[in-house]
Amino acid sequence: MSSSCPCGTGKSIDQCCGLYLSGQTYPNNAEALMRSRYSAYVTGNIPYLKKTWHPDTCPELTSDDLHTSWLRLDVIRSKKGLKKSVVEFKAWFDDGDSERALHEISLFKLHKKRWVYVGPLDQ
Repeated sequence: MSSSCPCGTGKSIDQCCGLYLSGQTYPNNAEALMRSRYSAYVTGNIPYLKKTWHPDTCPELTSDDLHTSWLRLDVIRSKKGLKKSVVEFKAWFDDGDSERALHEISLFKLHKKRWVYVGPLDQ
């Protein structure tokens, strides 16, 4: 039996984000993409992060960028659009002394018929 998916759906990783991270399929909405990107950070999947980031905003990523100890993901809200979507979330991590959260309202856009992460919106 496979482990629980890091994204917090309660499904096994093989029945959830693992399908996306392995390239078997691609998320069909922004929330699924955001959840799979969180799982990619947890598992250190840099190729997936690059593939799902808008080319105009994607930074250079190396394994040095992925040392955060992620604990859990809370999706606060998701607003679906036809060409743009917004997902607000808190990604909890261990900073060595306590739990802290990255709180972000993220913009996603359709790019070449696929959802991609653009970046954070001003809160």
